[in-house]
Amino acid sequence: MSLAAFALSLALQQAPTGPAPAGAQDPKELFARSKCVACHGEGGRGDTDKGRKLKAPDFTTAKWFDETTDKEIRDTIRNGVKNKKGKVLMPAYKTKLTPEQMEDLAAYVRTFLKR
Repeated sequence: MSLAAFALSLALQQAPTGPAPAGAQDPKELFARSKCVACHGEGGRGDTDKGRKLKAPDFTTAKWFDETTDKEIRDTIRNGVKNKKGKVLMPAYKTKLTPEQMEDLAAYVRTFLKR
């Protein structure tokens, strides 16, 4: 797993307690309801207390944007991340979100960079 994918995983530290409500198809709302904001904040900067503690990536930087592939983003959301000792750093969303919601969430992450 690349460093960028690992960093993304830290940003998505909190898994939702169950599938997002059917009305949560708006990507911004899905980002909030899936608890991504707990680490990454509403602006995607990773500037929350938890995000700073986990060194969550800043989705608004060109460096992160350019070094992270769409596939890495999708895979990280789907499969989560564990550290080398097996501790879950980010739970997998594959049973928490529909495939469409994971795609929408991955696409939304890309919108944080403003060039």
